[in-house]
Amino acid sequence: MRVADLRAAFGRTVGRARALAYRILDTVPPVRRTVDELVRVEIVDRAMVIGAQALLALLPLLIVLASFLPHEAIALAVDRFEDVLGITGGGHAAVQEGVSSVEGSGGTGIDAEAVRRTTGIIGILITLFSATSFSRAIQRMYERVWQLEHRGGVVGRRRCLSWLFGWLIASQLIAGVTWVEKALDIPVLEPLWFLLAAALNSVIWWWSMRVLLFSRVPWRELAFPAAVTGTALTIYTGGSSIVMPTYVAQSARQFGTLGLVLAVATWLVGFAGVMVVTATVGRVVAEDQMIRAFATRWVRRLRPAPATSPAAPRPEARPPRPPAA
Repeated sequence: MRVADLRAAFGRTVGRARALAYRILDTVPPVRRTVDELVRVEIVDRAMVIGAQALLALLPLLIVLASFLPHEAIALAVDRFEDVLGITGGGHAAVQEGVSSVEGSGGTGIDAEAVRRTTGIIGILITLFSATSFSRAIQRMYERVWQLEHRGGVVGRRRCLSWLFGWLIASQLIAGVTWVEKALDIPVLEPLWFLLAAALNSVIWWWSMRVLLFSRVPWRELAFPAAVTGTALTIYTGGSSIVMPTYVAQSARQFGTLGLVLAVATWLVGFAGVMVVTATVGRVVAEDQMIRAFATRWVRRLRPAPATSPAAPRPEARPPRPPAA
């Protein structure tokens, strides 16, 4: 058989398989639309861009900001970084080894004095300007999910920078929940801490979607995508404590400090992938008429019927008046 015949046969097989897959997906329209939307959004490309921008733009900003913060705040940030990525055991030892190799860091891995000396006003402004690339990558992703035109220029950069600082500050609420959970250390309350963290994450990303989309999408339409995003990211960060320790330890053992960078990059890309998928799925589910009708029927069934008050007795009929004489 010639090569051309093999290519033609392979093309026909792929075409039939694709047609069969679409026929199966057509039986459940929300699933078909979800797949189409994920292909349109280009989930892999968006996740890679957001993860790369977080690594290349966000981390330098955090280092510059940390150089002007007290030592206790920097140490707390390092601990939070290890908690979120699930760096424990061998990975923790590798981080501490890399941290201790930096002289004058005070145990944080950041030479604050050197950063203050070498970073002037212009350097800080350039760092802040470049950090907006992370927030602009998220903005473009949300605009692509909701099929909106891009808002750029000075107004867009100012909005993205404002969101970035607000997001960093609001994210400390999650760190506060983690700190209280560790301080109490009551296993029975684990579901409560999870629900609280998921609720806080949902509110943060609800506000983030509204801000980055320039209020072009109503709050009500963003509620479900934000709830899905917040819950999924809480599960993702919680699952990191199970998966990441072994991966970080192996990467650090094989590649040293570069292995830690690779582990962080992998985690960031996965974090971004969860954001893209949950935003897309949340929008599809929130706008699908079939799911809306199904949810409305269930809400009506679960809603208690209004109590009916007994009918008031009708007044007795008056006797007819006698005819006038």
